[in-house]
Amino acid sequence: MSQSLIVYKGSGQVCYQYNSKVSPFNEFIYHIVNESVQTLDGDVVTTTVNNKRFYGTKRNQLHVALYFDSVTTLDSDKIKATLSGVAKTYEKYQNGEIPSTKMKELIDLQFTRLMSMKFEARAEEETTESTRETSPTAKSTSASTSSKKPTNKAAAGSGKKMRRWVDGELVEHGHDANLDFSANKEAADYDAPLQSVDNSNFVRDKELVLVNELNEILNAKEDTPDDSTKKSGFLSKLSGYFGGQVDIDAVSKKFQDQLVAKNVAPPMAKQITDKLATKFKGGKVTLAQYKQALVDELTKTLTPNVSTDLLYEIKKKQSGPFVISVVGVNGVGKSTNLAKLAYWFLQNNLNVLICACDTFRSGAVEQLNVHVNNLARLNQSTSSTAKIELFEKGYGSGDHVVATAKAAIEYGGANDYDVVLIDTAGRSHANSRLMAPLKKFGDAANPDRIIMVGEALVGTDSVEQAQNFNNAFGNRRHLDFFIISKVDTVGEMVGTMINMVMATKVPILFVGTGQTYTDIKRLSTKAVVDMLMS
Repeated sequence: MSQSLIVYKGSGQVCYQYNSKVSPFNEFIYHIVNESVQTLDGDVVTTTVNNKRFYGTKRNQLHVALYFDSVTTLDSDKIKATLSGVAKTYEKYQNGEIPSTKMKELIDLQFTRLMSMKFEARAEEETTESTRETSPTAKSTSASTSSKKPTNKAAAGSGKKMRRWVDGELVEHGHDANLDFSANKEAADYDAPLQSVDNSNFVRDKELVLVNELNEILNAKEDTPDDSTKKSGFLSKLSGYFGGQVDIDAVSKKFQDQLVAKNVAPPMAKQITDKLATKFKGGKVTLAQYKQALVDELTKTLTPNVSTDLLYEIKKKQSGPFVISVVGVNGVGKSTNLAKLAYWFLQNNLNVLICACDTFRSGAVEQLNVHVNNLARLNQSTSSTAKIELFEKGYGSGDHVVATAKAAIEYGGANDYDVVLIDTAGRSHANSRLMAPLKKFGDAANPDRIIMVGEALVGTDSVEQAQNFNNAFGNRRHLDFFIISKVDTVGEMVGTMINMVMATKVPILFVGTGQTYTDIKRLSTKAVVDMLMS
């Protein structure tokens, strides 16, 4: 099969090529120059030359063209989307937003995806033709499934009694047998419904999975020619109020109020505007200058994005598993986001051991058990060859948590696990008694990375949460990353991200956008800044 793709300029300079088969494009360009091509919707042209089907488009000063020699007809919308996506990707490279290696990988990914559709379409046509010739009788089969119910294992009893309370007084004791289903794990594991996921959120980059990276490029908002003359939202109001030039003190106050309205803590908002006041030295500036300074400052605050770096660090570790501890306050979604991380690692063919160190909350171990079995079953339906397992020692407190973590790390090293993910108990950041054990845990487990899950809903209290957790591990250890959960619930009220990053200088690894295992994505700095400025 002959197929190729090129990115070139009007001068004839080839900027990028998928393979060495460039010469056939000369004939295509000849037909374009002589206007002997068919124009599709938009700026896409097509023609057939020497049994090769060519498609091409132009975006600004950039041309993209591809061909394939299959007789199979592909959906023209898919082809147009690929050409447009390749052009956008190359422009990102031209603008210095992605390196050349990333540009190549993303362009190749888009082209190979399109070609795989071609092969699938051709195979489907061949199958259809074969079906017509043979006319087989359709058969239907039904698979019977057996549903295992958790058995009540406590018939023998442990001697522990239930207690019932009314108005604060103990009124009844009873046996706890009818509540204890923990021993029959296999029955409980597979009784849980399998959580569905959308693997289109994951993009393979060699052996890495970069969450939504390609989609961010393809879905980026297009600039219109007159965008530079338009102002919107908050800054348009400022423009009308202050005119061409703005007084720094006055506009700083207006912008500070805007940030606070977006859930940025007042001290953080003031810190940002104070930086701008220092930059402009209290003089007068134009609104455009102030706007650009704001964008630059907010972008600088939220940069860098480090999801790929974490994967490289894991894969280059020479001895023992890479240990990651997940911490946070109660109810922010630590276990759910830990499971999302686990699925991300599995899709990178990394063996994952999940350690249950939330040994205080009732049902925490069982919750992880359900996640692990769901992930194992999902992983079997993909091309990943990685394995996942839960390590748990039941419930307990104090030294039990440390002992469980150390045993899990030892077990992970002995059984070829690449990553050990340690779930910890949620705790109030304002309770020093509950926060104190984190240092002992950190010293004993010595995780390679500590990730705090914070929720976007929390607002200005996120500053104290981030600072207290960052300081809880002592002078020598701090948080390494944040995962901001529930971002899909706050609309444009995204100030929590600014709060936590500014308070600790700790970068955001991912943001959580839902309840399925693929509902995580890399932080789009531009999107957050745009929401803060709107």
